[in-house]
Amino acid sequence: MKRYIIAALTALAAAGAAQGQAAHWLATEHDFGAFGEDNGPQTARFTLVNDGPGELSIVSGRATCGCTSPTYSKASIAAGDSTIVEVTYDPQGRPGRFSKYVEIETSGQPRKTRLYVRGTVIGSGATVARRYPVDFGPLKLAQRSMLIGEVAKGKLKTVYFDGYNRTADSLAVSIAASPAWLEVVPVPEVVPAGEQVTFVAYANSAKCPLYGLVEDSISITAGGRTSVLPVTMIVNEDFSGISPDKMASAPIAALPQTIVDFGVIDRSAPGPLTAQLRIENAGKDKLLIRRVYSSDPGVQATVNTDAVKKGKAATVTVTVDPAQCRGALFNARLNIITNDPLEPVQTVRLVGTYTE
Repeated sequence: MKRYIIAALTALAAAGAAQGQAAHWLATEHDFGAFGEDNGPQTARFTLVNDGPGELSIVSGRATCGCTSPTYSKASIAAGDSTIVEVTYDPQGRPGRFSKYVEIETSGQPRKTRLYVRGTVIGSGATVARRYPVDFGPLKLAQRSMLIGEVAKGKLKTVYFDGYNRTADSLAVSIAASPAWLEVVPVPEVVPAGEQVTFVAYANSAKCPLYGLVEDSISITAGGRTSVLPVTMIVNEDFSGISPDKMASAPIAALPQTIVDFGVIDRSAPGPLTAQLRIENAGKDKLLIRRVYSSDPGVQATVNTDAVKKGKAATVTVTVDPAQCRGALFNARLNIITNDPLEPVQTVRLVGTYTE
């Protein structure tokens, strides 16, 4: 029994001595700088020195993700000796700045240490093309247009879209032009090599004169080259604060005609074609016609009034230029936007058949 007790005490003493064993790292951080994704995995070497007097060893090494891995020996390190821990970062499919660490546990002190690797990966052509498919010269963008989406009239909306500097130098980015209702700020304004820029767009629909689909653009200057990016937004009437009483007396936009048939259309005939339709107010309050428009080429529309009293009607004149229309059949849409809370957006189809 005494032999077992002595052996146990000896083991505990040895473990205590090992835990009290002093060591130090020559460095705990390494910066790879900027390097190409095509250069493959990068490896940093960290040195652990045993300050004595006894032996110690590395017990374990754990990485924070699959892109980073430690390599080390578990062999005992004699007093005054040292060992190397290699930390490898795999840049495959990971363009941009990174900061990762592995945690190394030893049998001495310090017990646990984090070894950091940092750097910036300049993405390969294939990786950048997948993430940022739009070519703006030195700047690559994640999308071909800025989509603001739906915004209630008088409200604000913030959207974000990303770009990437694939060059080996810093890139100055600025907004050369934008519509009055849109403010776009690049963050940062000077993008380091291989890093991402985020464009923060603040849309203020109160400054936009249109309802419905709004199409515009911004001009982005990067590295001395200016390119145009389309912008779209849909402005809706804000009915969020309407009371039950207001709803009961609200205007009603009634369309007696939802299809306008131009019949057989001769493309070679001189001059445009015209047709008229009515927008009646079947409600109680005044009907406000916010916008009448078509996104189809060759189609224009005008309305004789933008305010319609109860029981009255407005007249919409539709003009079609056959020379600008394409396809075997004429099939366009006319969008009518009003302050009717039940049906603020209505569509009239414009149809016809072209002669051969």
